[in-house]
Amino acid sequence: MHMLRLARRAPHPTAHPSTPVPMAVLAVALVLLVILSGPFVEVASSQCVEEPPLQNWTGGGAVVCPCFISGEEGGSVLNAPIAHYPIQIIKVGVGWGSQLGGTGTQEEYAIHIYPAGLPNPGASIFNLLGPNLTDGFINEFDLEPEPGDIVLNSGPFTVTLELLNDSSLNGPSLVHDGNGCQSGKNVVYAIPGGWFNACALGVTGDWVFTATYRSLCPVSVGEEFTVSSGGAPPLVSLPNPFVDATRIEFRLAREAPVDLAVFDASGRRIAVLLSGPAAPGLNEVTWDGTDHFGRRVASGTYFLRLDAGGRTATRPLNLMR
Repeated sequence: MHMLRLARRAPHPTAHPSTPVPMAVLAVALVLLVILSGPFVEVASSQCVEEPPLQNWTGGGAVVCPCFISGEEGGSVLNAPIAHYPIQIIKVGVGWGSQLGGTGTQEEYAIHIYPAGLPNPGASIFNLLGPNLTDGFINEFDLEPEPGDIVLNSGPFTVTLELLNDSSLNGPSLVHDGNGCQSGKNVVYAIPGGWFNACALGVTGDWVFTATYRSLCPVSVGEEFTVSSGGAPPLVSLPNPFVDATRIEFRLAREAPVDLAVFDASGRRIAVLLSGPAAPGLNEVTWDGTDHFGRRVASGTYFLRLDAGGRTATRPLNLMR
């Protein structure tokens, strides 16, 4: 197979190839852990700059692995510098090719992002269904238009492709660089068997995956939010984790229209706690762990988002039934 080039993709359902940009080689979970005594981080329009893509592979991505059946996954365990966390994943790239080339574009089942590495990456925090992959390219997908931010408070994390089609000898599949397999940085989800270190299965290189991200930078507190003299964050929930209910507090400098909602890990809005004008000073509301319809939601991590006066603050809520 020829050396991979970069092709940018729009997200599903419009995940069709744009005009490919030839490249010899591509250049080298919203999950903000609440530490009530620590600094407050706001997610605002003034975010940090986009960082270079994370990747493990170093060669040309010329080795095709026709070794998957439908439902199996291959992928990379990636990690940003510790000082960059928390990070938002904004693009992912998947190397795709065949032995002879020229097989065109093929739809596969999904791209997944998991919040950990081996031995078990955990439950996926993001799923892009129906990606279209073009033979001979690093297919890059822009995730920013997708619902919900993909935020990781720490690393490593795992990016995989789940195949819809069985791979064949001359058909397209995932590719690796054939330049030595780095243990712990390459995964396969096998049927049967589950998660494996790809190197232990005989893969001889690093899978060609990339993840582009930006740090979520602290920004100065604007007019809409005030911080008490004790240094408490302007958006907190107590207790957290919680079992039955949690009390949410936020402060406003002046009356402002407010939207306070709870989202699940996929970015789906499941409950609206407050929508309308809120008074200046301390505001309190309680979430009892139910959705729009009053149904109890399952244990897990949910995300509380406050929009007020053009600024946004976000915190995770950890529900333990």
